[in-house]
Amino acid sequence: MLLNLNIVGLPAAVVEELVGRGVAANKSEAVRMMILHYNEHFGVRPLGQYLEDELAIEKMQALEKQARDGKRRTLSEKEALAKYAHLR
Repeated sequence: MLLNLNIVGLPAAVVEELVGRGVAANKSEAVRMMILHYNEHFGVRPLGQYLEDELAIEKMQALEKQARDGKRRTLSEKEALAKYAHLR
């Protein structure tokens, strides 16, 4: 996401101070750090859940690529129902 912000006053001073102290490499990084802090503070989306979701997406993409490349065989619905009939 590309976001342009006009930050003035105390928020701007805080951003400048974070960069000046070396806490953040630049202004954009300082704003990212603040967003993540508020995420944790308000529990919008727990970091653990985010990481699990990202790992799951990567795994599914890898499996799909293997199937497209012919390196992984997938079962049709009929084959899966026959093989795992006990799971109905």
